[in-house]
Amino acid sequence: MACRYDEKSATAYLDYAFDEAYFFTETICFKNAKTNLSAAERDAVNKVLFFLHIACGISYYKAFVPEKLRVENGVLNQEQAAFFQTFYEKGLGEFSWRNGLNLKDKIKFPYKEKPSVEKASDISLLDLTAVPIGGGKDSNVVLETLKAHGEKVVCIAQGRPRPIKECIEVSDCKDIEFTRTISPELIALNGKEGVYNGHVPISGIYAFCMTMAAVLYGYDKIAMGNERSANVGNLVRDDNFEVNHQWSKSIEFEQMFNAFNHKYMLANLNYFSLLRPLSELDIARRFAKLKPYHQVFTSCNKAFKIDKEKRLERWCGECDKCRFVFLALAPFMDKAELIKAVGKNILADVAQKQGFEELLGLSNHKPFECVGETEECCVALYLLAQNPQWQDEPLVKELYPLVEQKYGLETLQKWQEQVFTPSEKHCLPPKFKDYLKC
Repeated sequence: MACRYDEKSATAYLDYAFDEAYFFTETICFKNAKTNLSAAERDAVNKVLFFLHIACGISYYKAFVPEKLRVENGVLNQEQAAFFQTFYEKGLGEFSWRNGLNLKDKIKFPYKEKPSVEKASDISLLDLTAVPIGGGKDSNVVLETLKAHGEKVVCIAQGRPRPIKECIEVSDCKDIEFTRTISPELIALNGKEGVYNGHVPISGIYAFCMTMAAVLYGYDKIAMGNERSANVGNLVRDDNFEVNHQWSKSIEFEQMFNAFNHKYMLANLNYFSLLRPLSELDIARRFAKLKPYHQVFTSCNKAFKIDKEKRLERWCGECDKCRFVFLALAPFMDKAELIKAVGKNILADVAQKQGFEELLGLSNHKPFECVGETEECCVALYLLAQNPQWQDEPLVKELYPLVEQKYGLETLQKWQEQVFTPSEKHCLPPKFKDYLKC
């Protein structure tokens, strides 16, 4: 199907169809973007738009999981087709596992020798870093770290749920807003027999959106807040395929996307995660120092639901994300301040024992959420067991002996050292490498 970009409204229209029976149009609106593009800017937008259309198509592909894919608005070469095969296959890893599907080697994009886009635009971009704001702790650490080192920054976010809006206000930085509106026809199919639903690689989709925005607003860097735990999957299927809820936040995706972008979209745009060398606990330690954000940030995904009527104002206090973030921050934040921010003392809620057991590797597998590694969850509990503020909380008293029994004190102490030692596995541009020293 077709895609087009309307300069006057700064809106991309993405059309999709299935089996000549279902038709969908998704829109992505870039608010307050420039409306008079130069020829070079228009060419750059069209290059990115072609690939953005295919990336966003993953939401529509998963509804039906068709055996055959057609690309009607242009032609891919073999390398481009392979990129999107991986993007769909690994990006839908959790979706396919939950729905009892195996997409390995079944997603095949057509390709020809001569593609529609042969090389990236070399358009000049401003020396400016866009920081995607998610409303949680990570993006705020990225933003304040860059500001502290004198970098020129601008916030960027999809929509304005309350936590995102208030974190941007606290930052006192200029901001960019784009809105992605999924086709109402797709949403209407949810729950219908024969139609699949589930997780998509949303961070990967936004990477393409922000690449297009780089032309429309002018910035040459996108600094993500993805930590090293995103590299670790949730489980490995019987066929040795790793299912990773956070795959589009992983260094594998980061490297893959950067190479693809430099070759076929924007040669002068760099996409990287500033926090990649750090563990979740190290990020939590740094966030604890950013007190102005403590009462406005939210990590609970229920505060960011697509349906605004179903959004929570802040935290639910009962999901895997709430449990993990509370556990990670507790060793470093004042107890009363953390409880006030989240709205409850989750470590006093014995009904959530099983959820913490999964985080700690005591049962089941790593939850399908953006949570840290088992090792750092265990280190957080180890630190709380020594902390007078927290050591008598019901879940700390009940779970820490089990953790020490399973892993051993010596192992926990070794993990503690590893957790606070930055990794050398990252894609940081040279001048950013020293920004995380503290």
